Amino acid sequence: MSITWNTIWESHPDVFIVKDWKEYSEDKKRSSRLPLQYAYFMGGETTLRVGIIACSSIIREEEFLLAGLLWGHRLSNGAKTVIYYVAPDFSKPFLTGLSKIGGTIDARAVYWREKLTPSLYPIPEKQLLSHSRYALGEERPDWKRWGAGLNPVARQQLITIKDFFSKLASRGVQLLVKNQSINVIWGNFEIAEVRRKGKKFELSTKLKWLKSKEHMLKWQKQGWVDSSGSLNAGFCATILEILDYLEALEQEGKLRPQDLLASLLYKGEGALKMLWGSPWAWPWLPKERSENSVIEFEEWSFFQGNGQLSVVCPIFEKPLLKGVRSILLASVLERSLLLVSAKDDQGNPLVWDGRVHWLTTLGKEEELRRCYSWLNDPGRFPIWTLPENWLENGIYELNCQSNYLNHSLMQKGYL
Repeated sequence: MSITWNTIWESHPDVFIVKDWKEYSEDKKRSSRLPLQYAYFMGGETTLRVGIIACSSIIREEEFLLAGLLWGHRLSNGAKTVIYYVAPDFSKPFLTGLSKIGGTIDARAVYWREKLTPSLYPIPEKQLLSHSRYALGEERPDWKRWGAGLNPVARQQLITIKDFFSKLASRGVQLLVKNQSINVIWGNFEIAEVRRKGKKFELSTKLKWLKSKEHMLKWQKQGWVDSSGSLNAGFCATILEILDYLEALEQEGKLRPQDLLASLLYKGEGALKMLWGSPWAWPWLPKERSENSVIEFEEWSFFQGNGQLSVVCPIFEKPLLKGVRSILLASVLERSLLLVSAKDDQGNPLVWDGRVHWLTTLGKEEELRRCYSWLNDPGRFPIWTLPENWLENGIYELNCQSNYLNHSLMQKGYL
């Protein structure tokens, strides 16, 4: 592949701003901690460094984007650096993400078409900055639409089930309506499911997350609505026991940090409410199998307050990769129609200010901040850190680590 790439560069001198490329060896890739699956080339002079990162197929775009930024950082040493991304194809979010790269690094995209002549096609700047929006996903059905295909008896029974779970919202129970199922969620844990079966449905507990076999056997229950119009007592009691169990884990500090945070973000209390308002449910499902980003947004948190929609991206692990991934996902929100018609719970329009709030811990904040050196507008990605003792005391405070907005938001004594 090295010989192939070198031949390609030499036959397209008009594409790049320098020539006489030198390949970065496998040993140097390892010592510089660069992903080995890509090819790296360098050129330029002291005052202008130029690099190429190339691959014959992109498996994960966030890894490719991050590898190019790390390569640019490796070449730069403070000097202006141009990085060319070369691949057979790029998604719209990737191209939009490149337009966000700035500072010392200038990122450009080049199509590589193996069987065409010429085989390299630089992507025009105006294509990166295109303002046209594209359709993505489909609106999540509400309970009425979901029940439309059921027989009359099943529709009535569905109302009983909805009433039961809706009363548990104060305990952190969340209902996610999908095309073929309705999932009952607590934090990151699915505790029950309504599954469509023709013109009827089945209701059962869901315990894939549970490690205790004893609890698993005890809590595997089917639910049904009896002739009196009530949900069977055994199922109801089991759901309440599962909630008691999860709440006890939360109070005893036995949940994983990311699971505890998911629960706290859904409840949206304390400093979260003061800063961003009340939680807003993500209203979209993927329409096509390839629309992974629509699913990934369910892992983020959205808040509504005073007509504004705030977008929060929790980052607990691999800060650089997660940060770069959020840049691509922010590009999806910008260029798609997903948030154009966003409304609050009363049906009033919500406006997104274009910012994605990175929510992380003090231990991850410094590494995440490295992304700022690659962005032309770091203010679009403010970094918020949880209080040091949040696992024990909850989110009573949030600290903004961004230079342009450096303050502490306290639950009491708000600025």
